[in-house]
Amino acid sequence: MITRALAGQTVSALALGTANFGGIGSARRLLGQGESEAEAHALLDCALALGITLIDTAGSYADGASEAMIGRWLRTRTATERAQMKISSKVGLREGLSAQTIERAVTQSLVRLGIDTLDFYLAHIPDPTIAWPDVMETMTRLQEAGSIRACGLSNVAASDIAACLTAANRPAFVQNRFNLLDQVDAETGVMAMCRESGLDYTSYSPLAGGLLSGRYAYAEKVPEGSRLALRADLYADLWKPDLDAQIRALKALADAQGMSLSGLAVWWLVHHPAVTTVMLGARTPRQLEQLVRDVLELPFDAALFAATGAAARIGS
Repeated sequence: MITRALAGQTVSALALGTANFGGIGSARRLLGQGESEAEAHALLDCALALGITLIDTAGSYADGASEAMIGRWLRTRTATERAQMKISSKVGLREGLSAQTIERAVTQSLVRLGIDTLDFYLAHIPDPTIAWPDVMETMTRLQEAGSIRACGLSNVAASDIAACLTAANRPAFVQNRFNLLDQVDAETGVMAMCRESGLDYTSYSPLAGGLLSGRYAYAEKVPEGSRLALRADLYADLWKPDLDAQIRALKALADAQGMSLSGLAVWWLVHHPAVTTVMLGARTPRQLEQLVRDVLELPFDAALFAATGAAARIGS
């Protein structure tokens, strides 16, 4: 497994995202539509066997069920295995980022996970009612108390990062949506600001809600019941007429390498110079194994990296 330094801690370049444990993300209307506990534990077992050492969750995923499932799994592992795993969680999606909220939420997360310290803790989304320096001050107190080791920001714009950089204590990394079909952070200065400020960058939604699996062909309406339909708030802007041409071009490149389209999409992210780690939201151990195999078996190829990026920009 490729390893990287994230906020000063060594982690695998591929992480397991657990937004689907017990539900679909943080949407209460989708509670129970994600992986069952047995399925979640099978994915965690597979991740451990593949050398994945970073697990990403949030207090709002399935109303805490994701964290609780991870916690019960951790209790089944040996001390050595538990020590290998780094846990990242988030706060503030529903309740905001006041000091009281963050302090209460981190305690709840630690209890559900059954651990004493979170390796990484992120502000899930900006809270317009709380100044970023105040959020950073709260996170610093959590670090000093030993509740967390490092803090970060998620779903932020360059202006949010800039506001945090004025604080006495700064975040260590950013976690945003970034993939071949959605490269907004490269275009709006987010990645440049992270690079210039020494912040690491982790990407989620590497397959763009399944669009980069190649399962969908563009039509007037998003397929009912699909991940795209369930999370239209995240992916509706990517459902456009150029999609078919983009997918055909990318699939041709993947086929030439004897790998899956999904694998190529993740491989491109792993080798992107601005990306530290990539969150994989695989639904089954088989999917997770395929993605990891595709990424690890193909060394970096500058020409393929450039061609993949160009194929994703068709029509844009």
